[in-house]
Amino acid sequence: MGQEKLDAFFNHLFDSKKMMGSVAIWSRDSLYYANSIGYADVHRKAKNDQDTKFRIGSITKTYTAVLILKAVEEKKLNLNTYLSDFYPQIKNAEKITIEQLLKHRSGLFNFTDIEGEDIWEQDFHTEAEIVQYVANEKSNFEPNSDYEYSNTNYTLLGFILEKIYQKTYADLLQEKICKPLKLINTYFSTETDVDKNEAISYNIQNEYIQNSTVNFSNHPASGGIASTAIELNKFLAALFDGKLISKASLDLMLPENKGEYGMGIEKTSFKNPVGYTHNGRINNYLAEYWYFPQEKLGIVTLSNAINVALFQSQNALIQYAYGKEFALPDFEQTKDLNKEQFAQIKGTYLEHGGKITINISSDGTNLIFQSSEIGQMYVPFRYKGNNIFEYEDEKVVLEFKPDEKRVLLKEGESVFDFIKI
Repeated sequence: MGQEKLDAFFNHLFDSKKMMGSVAIWSRDSLYYANSIGYADVHRKAKNDQDTKFRIGSITKTYTAVLILKAVEEKKLNLNTYLSDFYPQIKNAEKITIEQLLKHRSGLFNFTDIEGEDIWEQDFHTEAEIVQYVANEKSNFEPNSDYEYSNTNYTLLGFILEKIYQKTYADLLQEKICKPLKLINTYFSTETDVDKNEAISYNIQNEYIQNSTVNFSNHPASGGIASTAIELNKFLAALFDGKLISKASLDLMLPENKGEYGMGIEKTSFKNPVGYTHNGRINNYLAEYWYFPQEKLGIVTLSNAINVALFQSQNALIQYAYGKEFALPDFEQTKDLNKEQFAQIKGTYLEHGGKITINISSDGTNLIFQSSEIGQMYVPFRYKGNNIFEYEDEKVVLEFKPDEKRVLLKEGESVFDFIKI
């Protein structure tokens, strides 16, 4: 299958207002394919390219786990060390080990679930302020009795690294990963800088709506790294090739079962080949990698605006890597509505008497909803008949009135009226 078809696939995503971002395939120590679509900065018409940096969100955790295991190899830390050695004020700190933090088995409440956190994260906060912010939250279970993903675990791991080395997380990332691998487009910083060719995050409406500014001081070691699709692939290839940590340390990172979380990494659901993955999201920076060690094959998608599942991009990339055919998705219909029916309801709607807009599109299968509210990602809705769609068992309902060019958004007892624009 020719590269032209894969190029056409990504052009189709951009032209259909489904995605802006960068992708790359890494195969056996060399770049196999790379492409970039859309804009890093819509206002300035600055296009995404191979050197555009995207925030990779929780993929940062893979890097942090590597830094922790390097610290263990350097005898700066032990996986059985207790959190109380560093932060005794955290609930159950005397029972929580470094290993449990790495594997999300601490029971610590996820600080990004705190009400109002999306506003709180817009400002710079110190280590002390962040620790205080999470210290008063409940524990969800006794340490090591269960698994629950929590950004709090990796935020604390980043601070622990800074304590034991007396260096910033940003400096440790450069010293122990980026410089040895000659990664010049990978770093941690607290604010997005468009003058460094960093992509801005957007919601997709009839136009691109810029997301609020996140200060990444609030996501140290858990979600703040900026990188490119190519350099993320280089990092993964080096990690699995033993260039960053020992094989024994890497084996500790890798989970045994499909869908299971190890240390900063998950196992893919693929039966064959065996692969590992992590995804990330901050605002509408969505990112995902797949890495298949036996094939030495890396698949990466980074985006700064999206209202389609990253799987569509990742799947097209892996099909191309294996020389298999794939089809261009038809975004003009859903599995339940044909083109004529869907044309009557798709588009952007403005809240009656308000400023919020919502965009209705298709991912080729489901109806996709995305609000202009800051940081709102896309949501797939199921068709119930009679122009009614639902999300999560009728907790949120969309009732379209095509003849009136209106849609009612129902959330519990609340009803919001939107007019097509």
